[in-house]
Amino acid sequence: MQTITREYGFDAGHRVMNERFKCFNAHGHRYHIKLTYSFQDMHEIGYIIDFKEIKRVGVQWIDDMMDHGFIVNPHDTLLINTLIDIETKLYEMSLNGKDYCNPSVENVAREIFLAQQILFEDYKGLEIHHIRLNETPNCYTDVYKESIPDIEKENFYKRNYDHIKKYATHKGIVEYDDRKL
Repeated sequence: MQTITREYGFDAGHRVMNERFKCFNAHGHRYHIKLTYSFQDMHEIGYIIDFKEIKRVGVQWIDDMMDHGFIVNPHDTLLINTLIDIETKLYEMSLNGKDYCNPSVENVAREIFLAQQILFEDYKGLEIHHIRLNETPNCYTDVYKESIPDIEKENFYKRNYDHIKKYATHKGIVEYDDRKL
């Protein structure tokens, strides 16, 4: 097995409901993510996927859904309604369906991991292997497939699979080897 990694930074707000200290307040972070994909075999051109393709599909999904938006717990209705009123981009957590799910760095990373699985499922031989998501320069979480309970994957897929699959289909798969065109 071999891996490739694409890094990206995005800005997003959140708050952790019921947290007793300062993270209960609405605030934001400059997140930094490392998306690592694994593969066994490469194409003749010399890679399994071009880094531009990861950016065009996987990174762009994060940008479209979360960057310069607010990531919310579905139970944070007062905040959600306020953000809707002022027309702010919202990303609603869904690991627990519509139930309580805080946008902690651990949970946000799990959602991004699951979205990457869907976005790249038609890329034969390529699989999301690992995500490292920094909430601050000094604090991060690592997510692997084994990190995510089956019930969270099921909940996420129920709420998001069709939408993310449609996004991936719209993006299509670009062929980078000009000999195949």
